Amino acid sequence: MRIVYADTGAFIALLWRRDRAHERVRDHYRGLREHGDVLLTSNLVVSETATRLRFDAGLPVAVAFRELLDAAVDSGRLIVRHTDPEVDAKAWELMERHPAAALSFTDCVGAVTAAEGRAAAVFGLDRDFRVLGFTLEP
Repeated sequence: MRIVYADTGAFIALLWRRDRAHERVRDHYRGLREHGDVLLTSNLVVSETATRLRFDAGLPVAVAFRELLDAAVDSGRLIVRHTDPEVDAKAWELMERHPAAALSFTDCVGAVTAAEGRAAAVFGLDRDFRVLGFTLEP
């Protein structure tokens, strides 16, 4: 079993069939579940994903995301880490240390969360996580 940080791009591609990465992400997610890996994410990723799905894919897909989250948290397959002032400060510092990378604040909170949670990899599509030293899956 591994801890794997889940980013917005993975959640969107997993739920929105029209996403170009849908099949690849869906297949990888199945593999993560089969191996008993636990996903870790931040509440900022939950917010970003729900908002994007609501406006890009529609309300039913956003609601399906909430249902997936609830089921995964209830079963112990997902941990949602809520940001706090300490994590926020570390995220701002990370953003300042990497001015050439196109990192959003949500990405930086994710990187801090992944590092503190000792994530083995990032399940997502944002290549900037590689700049920060993370293995990106799929």
